[in-house]
Amino acid sequence: MLQQTTVAAVGPFYERFLNRFPDSKSLAEADEADVLAQWAGLGYYARARNLHKAAKAIQNEHSGTFPRELDAILSLPGVGRYTAGAVSSIAFSTRAPIVDANVARVLSRVLLVGGDLKTSKNQATLWEAATQIVLVESVEPREVNPAMMELGALICTPKSPRCPLCPVADECEARKQGRQNELPFIPPKKAPTPMFDVCALALDKMGRVLLRKRPDHADIWWQGMWELPRTTRSENESSQEALIRLGQELGCQFAPQTRATTVKHGVTRYTIELECWRVEASHVTENESLKWVDAEEADGLAMPSIMSRLFERFVPNSASSEQLSLL
Repeated sequence: MLQQTTVAAVGPFYERFLNRFPDSKSLAEADEADVLAQWAGLGYYARARNLHKAAKAIQNEHSGTFPRELDAILSLPGVGRYTAGAVSSIAFSTRAPIVDANVARVLSRVLLVGGDLKTSKNQATLWEAATQIVLVESVEPREVNPAMMELGALICTPKSPRCPLCPVADECEARKQGRQNELPFIPPKKAPTPMFDVCALALDKMGRVLLRKRPDHADIWWQGMWELPRTTRSENESSQEALIRLGQELGCQFAPQTRATTVKHGVTRYTIELECWRVEASHVTENESLKWVDAEEADGLAMPSIMSRLFERFVPNSASSEQLSLL
């Protein structure tokens, strides 16, 4: 959960997730939809899918026990070099190195590593340095790896590092040259690509809303999750035209009425302006990926947070007043 999400944001999700899945067995036996529903709001849902797959691998390939060997940990779905090193060194005191953003910053200053730290050459330099540190006989891996992370988080900070308090200040080449504020080099970010989406808010006479399950394609965001039917406007296409096209693609008819709201959000490298339109839906044939849903049923479905907020705002009895006040 802490990959690409802050500690402050993770806390409540962590408690809820562990209450629902207290061990790898319960997680492995769960439906993916249930796992995604418990993860909803954290984003980057591939992490949840990989965690689910890893739990299954632990049950099927490791007799239900988390492996201790570094290579075996690395073989688990979604586990990369950093995660494997962190888990094995902290949990089992394996002499495995770690390089996260904090450790990379510390090492880049101590060793005076210039240029983009994400290049293969600089990555090799950083990982080799981290390896040499953890291989020192007098070093305890479960202590030194967290210590380097904390050093970067609290002392060797991105801006205005607190060098007088640093325990390795005398060995820091960047400090010796007065370049601690220059390193590490951060390449400029590319401007996000704007996208313009529309979604259909269709309610039937019983107050149910029409939801669509997103396709299970690798290049699709939020694959397998439920949403208000949504599409990206093509060039020179109006919102109403896009909704009519979307209805045809789903095998029904959408008659756009009024725009309910416009919200902005971001996904990976895109900034998305999403128009939510009230539509009259007709000739709807329900199937595995398109159905009318009431508020109670929606509580058990995995929905991206942006869709959950829209659902709670516009669908009767779907949220408490406290939830609505957050919109």
